[in-house]
Amino acid sequence: MKFREFLGDKTGVVLLQLGAAWALFVFLTALGVQTREAALLLITWFGIFAAWTGFSFYRERKYFTQLMETAREMEKPWLVTEVLKAPDTWEGKKYWEAMKISMKAMEEQVFEAEQRRRAYQEYVENWVHQVKLPLTSAQLICENDKKKENRRILKSLENIDREIEQALYMSRMENPEQDYIIRKTSMESCVAQAAAADQETFRQRGVRIETEGLKAEASTDSKWLTFMLRQVLSNSLKYMGESPCIKIEAKQNESTVFLSVEDNGCGIRDSEIGRIFDKGFTGSNGRKNRESTGMGLYICRELCKKLGMAVRAESVWGEYTRIIFEMPTAIQTEHLPPSYESVR
Repeated sequence: MKFREFLGDKTGVVLLQLGAAWALFVFLTALGVQTREAALLLITWFGIFAAWTGFSFYRERKYFTQLMETAREMEKPWLVTEVLKAPDTWEGKKYWEAMKISMKAMEEQVFEAEQRRRAYQEYVENWVHQVKLPLTSAQLICENDKKKENRRILKSLENIDREIEQALYMSRMENPEQDYIIRKTSMESCVAQAAAADQETFRQRGVRIETEGLKAEASTDSKWLTFMLRQVLSNSLKYMGESPCIKIEAKQNESTVFLSVEDNGCGIRDSEIGRIFDKGFTGSNGRKNRESTGMGLYICRELCKKLGMAVRAESVWGEYTRIIFEMPTAIQTEHLPPSYESVR
């Protein structure tokens, strides 16, 4: 708050004071009071008025500065009236009461929205589990019967399973700390699980998978990492060319494990690589492939933020695409779920 703004808001009061002071001066001189004495009285008047104005400005600026700073720092700024006391002025108290009423209404709406979100999340999770049961049974039947037709069905079932899994993790993405467990995780185990989930698709497409350095271990959640790897492998499968090959490699230094997934597909244009992690972005490659949704890499990026990881992409158009996950070797306590101590 600037003094000029404060004074502008008090224009009516200032003009009233000036008018009253001039009227008093005229009245006193009309009564025969000496001009010097009347002027001294006016100076005293203006001095008191200036002091009161300065005090009011200081008090209001201090209060509103604290109000704004507190609101900016709060995770839920609409609860600021629960933290700060009401102002001392009558006008300020009335505004404060009105603000409390509106804040309470907003809090109720936020609570209702959160309840609806949780109900929908529970519905999605229950639906996914219910669908996965017959889907898993169908996959087992096809795996036990090696007929060509069953192989084609198995490939389609793997695609369905991947999309269902994506819906499940998308619903959990906002609060993954309720589900993940950070511990030392083998890169080899996660890669094996991710590849096994789409093994029939790899077999039918004739994809060769090369691995290196997967004995490395990082501090992360194995289930969530496996899911993210599956999303990346799914993208590789969508844009494969001739003699498809995927190279999965892990490198490690004192503090970080770098897990990269590289394919020899069509690559990503330089103008698009900075946007591939944006929600819903499919790019020029995605327009040629109807299976692209632009959600897989977006989910990966958001989950990496929650897990204390990082993900980035490197690519040369027409040659390769490489997705690199960066994971800490030591457990980072700031990314542990609240229940970690009891789980550990």
